[in-house]
Amino acid sequence: MTELKLFTRVTLIGCAGLTIGIIGAASCLAIDFQPGDWVPLPPDTGVVMSYYELGTRSEYNNTITGTADNNTHLDSNIGVARYLYYNEVFHHPYVLDFIMPFGALTDGKINGKNLGSASGLGDPVVSAGFWFINQPKQKRYLSAADFLTLPLGTYDNQKALNLGGNRWQNDVQVDFTQGFLSKFTIDVSGDWICYWNNTDFGADHETLSQQSTFSAYAWLSYDIRSVLRTQLPANVSIGYAGAFGGIQKLDGIKMGQKTGEEQIRFTYSQFVTPNWQFLISVNHDVGASGQFKQDFGLLLRVTKLF
Repeated sequence: MTELKLFTRVTLIGCAGLTIGIIGAASCLAIDFQPGDWVPLPPDTGVVMSYYELGTRSEYNNTITGTADNNTHLDSNIGVARYLYYNEVFHHPYVLDFIMPFGALTDGKINGKNLGSASGLGDPVVSAGFWFINQPKQKRYLSAADFLTLPLGTYDNQKALNLGGNRWQNDVQVDFTQGFLSKFTIDVSGDWICYWNNTDFGADHETLSQQSTFSAYAWLSYDIRSVLRTQLPANVSIGYAGAFGGIQKLDGIKMGQKTGEEQIRFTYSQFVTPNWQFLISVNHDVGASGQFKQDFGLLLRVTKLF
């Protein structure tokens, strides 16, 4: 296969594999936690969250053919509806979680080659989490959760972009949260994502497989209640996220796509009443390999406790 033919195949077929990464970013939007998310709430508490995520991209990297940044673009406008329920078992907190992403991918192109657009539902996610350590006085928490992605989202094997991945996916995540020096908190987390095959990939019904992805997250938060003169929780946070591995193959052949991303982010969150929290977060990819690089990301989240 000549380099030109390989590039065309990677661009037009491989880019659809990108969909899994992109709406992986859509469904993972809720899995990729914000500061304080792994501090348990009181037993028998329900939580409703609504998210809006905007992402703009103007550069695409393929590990075989290189980086395309000429007339290259992809926008995402993603919403997420999420419900969580907290309770206790054996004196340890647990949480049940349901995530439903939806939205649109628009203006997709690589080096001027049109990828089209996609809209509809993403793949829903069901999850359960458990706290092994819950020490509020010491501000110390250790938890683990399992997220199962169901292949029920909008998917068309004739399209280069899709919101659904047409495959099962499982994510095991461990988080440690620790408060220190009165006003500081650190959240660190790691996860392991494994993927089932998509056996209906592209017009030729090929099999897309993907190796496991490993991710690391860190947040450093500062309590600004005294600055705002409020008794309700309010924080500013700076964070890092990195994803590694996730090499994709089409019928056993590497196509130059993987999960390679490093990102910095900044978040401001505040409870405006004891039961309502608003959050805004911005982010930027400092590196990307085997996928689109995000120039700018915006996340808005509204949370209601009841």
